Amino acid sequence: MQARSISARGAVFLAAALAIAVFGGMFFYHHYFAAAPAAECETYPLQLKLSPSGQRQALQEQEACGGSEQVRTRVLVGKSGGAAPVTAFEIVSSKALGSMSVGQRALPLTLRWEGDERLLIIHPAGLASRLPAGVYGGVEVRLQAAPAGR
Repeated sequence: MQARSISARGAVFLAAALAIAVFGGMFFYHHYFAAAPAAECETYPLQLKLSPSGQRQALQEQEACGGSEQVRTRVLVGKSGGAAPVTAFEIVSSKALGSMSVGQRALPLTLRWEGDERLLIIHPAGLASRLPAGVYGGVEVRLQAAPAGR
């Protein structure tokens, strides 16, 4: 069997067809997958506790995103009416049920001020904050797991 050589015109046509296929595929992939809308997230304030003098505050909030069963719970601390508060506690929990608007997903936290610059956060046993105890926004934050069965 004799091998046939490809003409210059055929080579140009083949190269153009391959380029169209490759770049067309890349265009389709980028616009179909990369441009997918981000999940809509809603953040709900759950409780606000002021320090004894009212100069500092601790805010518990939760964030739920569509298409996910995970709920992010944060405690933000800072000066009342001052600069933006900083995150001092964060837990991501799963298997959330119910509607955020009625608080059925709320993670039970106790926020207890022990003076104007010290906050105790009591959280459910078995869940740990992504942030360690320490000083956040000028507030010493202590963490404590709630007794089992509470």
